[in-house]
Amino acid sequence: MRSLSWGDPRRSRTLGGFGRSVGMCSAILVSLLLATTARGEDDPFGSTWPEGPGRDETGYLCGACHSLRLVTQQGLSRSDWDETLDWMVEEQEMEPLEPDEREVILTYLSTHFGTDHRPAHVQPGGLQAVPGFPSAKP
Repeated sequence: MRSLSWGDPRRSRTLGGFGRSVGMCSAILVSLLLATTARGEDDPFGSTWPEGPGRDETGYLCGACHSLRLVTQQGLSRSDWDETLDWMVEEQEMEPLEPDEREVILTYLSTHFGTDHRPAHVQPGGLQAVPGFPSAKP
């Protein structure tokens, strides 16, 4: 039994348009991947996730369970972020963090999404309406 190469005309007759369709789809997929990488859109956190120490650790931790947009909207104090991490471990089954990792994440969160960075639409105490969620203190 002889194997057929891609250039064998009998292969095209056997596969009909399927062989050409696979080739076309592959070419389109490669083009899209190259275009995405060329535009710099391969950042897993997006442009609204600030650069700084702890960016990756915090982004991967938070993004594993919910949208990072949820984090960027909070504007919590360091103690409220700390309380929120406790709540997520106790109520949302998040794995407890090692002390060094927790420090890096708390520093990142309070630096980039602390009370000084609270969006205008987020009012102090706005999280109190969510049962069981730690309250946001002014």
